[in-house]
Amino acid sequence: MKARAWRFTAIAGAWLAATCSFAAEPTSGQLLYNKHCLACHQADGGGVPNMQPAIIGGSWVKGDARALALFVMSGGFDSASRKESDVGNVMPPFRQLADEELAGILTFIRQKFGDGASPVSAAEVAAARSSDQDPGTKKPESGS
Repeated sequence: MKARAWRFTAIAGAWLAATCSFAAEPTSGQLLYNKHCLACHQADGGGVPNMQPAIIGGSWVKGDARALALFVMSGGFDSASRKESDVGNVMPPFRQLADEELAGILTFIRQKFGDGASPVSAAEVAAARSSDQDPGTKKPESGS
């Protein structure tokens, strides 16, 4: 009986070690998503019913990367009027994050929840940030 228990433990331990050793390291975008987005949008992108919207499969996630960057930097276009929507909470703006950080988060979101949509570069985020469409997304001037 002890030999059988020992064999089971050895096999289970070997399986666990093999399984864990092949697990991919999280990307910087995933780590930043976990820090800034996970609480509201959840690990599965499903959001929190009646509180935070799902992002999985969303048109914003799969669509134009520049528009998504503007959306995230501004906290969602016209956020104030969305307070009365089915989703009660409003996303805060994330314009304080660096272009590389936002690009990492957006790439993770698009690839995980946007049917493998293309990555977002820091240059695309910078272009969105400097656009005239939404002045609230511009980086504050340094040295002020």
